[in-house]
Amino acid sequence: MARWLAAALAALALVSGSMAPAQTAEDVHATERARFGFGELRRGASGTPTDGNAANADEAKVGQFALPPLFASSTPPTPGQWGQRRAELERLVEDNWVGRIPEVVSQFKVIWRKEAAPARRGATAEQWIGQVIAPDGRMGPTIDAILTFPAKAAKTPAIIDYTYIWPGGRTPNFGGPPPPDGVAMALARGFTHVAYRPQMLQADSAAQMQQGVIGLARWPREKTDWGALRAWAWGASQLREEMARDPRINGDRISLQGHSRFGKGVLVAAAFDHAFADANVSSSGAGGAKLMRRDFGERWENMASSGAFHWFTPNIMDYAHGDRTTASLPVDAHTLIALRAPRPLFITSGVAEKGDAWVDPTGMWQAVRAAEPAWQLFGSAAPTDAMPKPGSDDDAMYTLGWYQHTEGHIPWPGYDEFFEHEARFAGSKGR
Repeated sequence: MARWLAAALAALALVSGSMAPAQTAEDVHATERARFGFGELRRGASGTPTDGNAANADEAKVGQFALPPLFASSTPPTPGQWGQRRAELERLVEDNWVGRIPEVVSQFKVIWRKEAAPARRGATAEQWIGQVIAPDGRMGPTIDAILTFPAKAAKTPAIIDYTYIWPGGRTPNFGGPPPPDGVAMALARGFTHVAYRPQMLQADSAAQMQQGVIGLARWPREKTDWGALRAWAWGASQLREEMARDPRINGDRISLQGHSRFGKGVLVAAAFDHAFADANVSSSGAGGAKLMRRDFGERWENMASSGAFHWFTPNIMDYAHGDRTTASLPVDAHTLIALRAPRPLFITSGVAEKGDAWVDPTGMWQAVRAAEPAWQLFGSAAPTDAMPKPGSDDDAMYTLGWYQHTEGHIPWPGYDEFFEHEARFAGSKGR
């Protein structure tokens, strides 16, 4: 092992002096557009109501749209046939939305280093750092997480919380009521809390895309290669596998939690890795759980812009130029959601009136309902037809759960409902 690590360090030294000149996100965006023949893209919607290209916030102006079918025929598949249909949908989602993971990634090694970290009273904490190494010895970025264990932890459930790090180490302020102590909430319920920092594995900017695990696998990207959402998900799965080896953690009860762009990331991780016990997808919006054909709030063109395209496969730009629109997409958010079936999933949102209009709560609820037939194949009951009022848990305690809290673009008003969902469908109540 020491000889292998020494070779990796030597390879890193060889390439460190030949890094490409710094590029901006706009540079990388322009290069990929030109490389794949997408040309000029339509401008994304503006969040300013007085702007001439303002996002639609009027239900009367949404218009009619038809969704791609979830099943291959009018006759639903049997549970045994769902695996084949799911594989077909998975490839469509990969090629047009989140991207494929290059084959070489299956040969990556992750070498873990674990160190004691400052902990609150009555708990212990460790920082886990997984060094990613390519098969040719190149050392890439790291999978970074801080695990806080309850006192005398043994086979505890765990929650991997996608945790924000802004430049300078700041955490974002989403506004609204002050957040609760998420670590304390997890510990009080007997969970190990895992602050997963995905931006350490893949930066949240196209300008640093080459320096992350995406660039380590292949650069420049191919037309249907992965973006940051899939890269973060890969890191979360590697972390889950390592956690499952630890006797302090119950490997069958490792769940996910993420908000906004990290809500998108958590949805992708849960859709492609069914070993996660449950997932709390908070206010994920466009590129996540929101129907993209529905013209309300953020649009697909925003996802294809230089500020967001790095989350996805380059091929998303094909639906933002010329006469190509989301109507041409062979999938939509309900397809991505359905990849999780029949495993537990919990999708949440705030209310538009308090700041969550951009992510289109109604569009997310409609996507959940359009994906529900995949769970019904396995005997899940169907919720009521009407969208529940904010604060109602009418649709929350189904395997595919939906909950809209009464605040704005923040995740914590739905935490209690998620923990109840996890206990019912992943915990002892669901086994």
